[in-house]
Amino acid sequence: MKRNMDLVRQLLLLIESQSDDSKELVIPASIDKTEALYHLKLLEQAGYTENTVQGPGDNVLWIYSSITWEGQEFLSAIKNDTVWNKVKQEALEKGGAIPFEILKSLALQLSAKLFLG
Repeated sequence: MKRNMDLVRQLLLLIESQSDDSKELVIPASIDKTEALYHLKLLEQAGYTENTVQGPGDNVLWIYSSITWEGQEFLSAIKNDTVWNKVKQEALEKGGAIPFEILKSLALQLSAKLFLG
């Protein structure tokens, strides 16, 4: 499965919008649950979320997720739609798929430019 950075952003925004991390994370019907679980696993491996997935075997019944400090920092850099759209545009202009650390650096640079002038 390919990494989908729009989905990564969408999941981080979804987790952030939770009123309580001890409640189940409800994945909207518009998001494929298998793809969401894969990306939550990637986010956890990167240290951006902490997830608890419960259910027998591959039959997931509940997902609990919270954002770490690092995840909050990354989300702060990509939360603004203008910044996110510029990050995606620049990535496409340079060839599309870019390593995550470069994407993150680009998001931080564009966010700083937007907010610091």
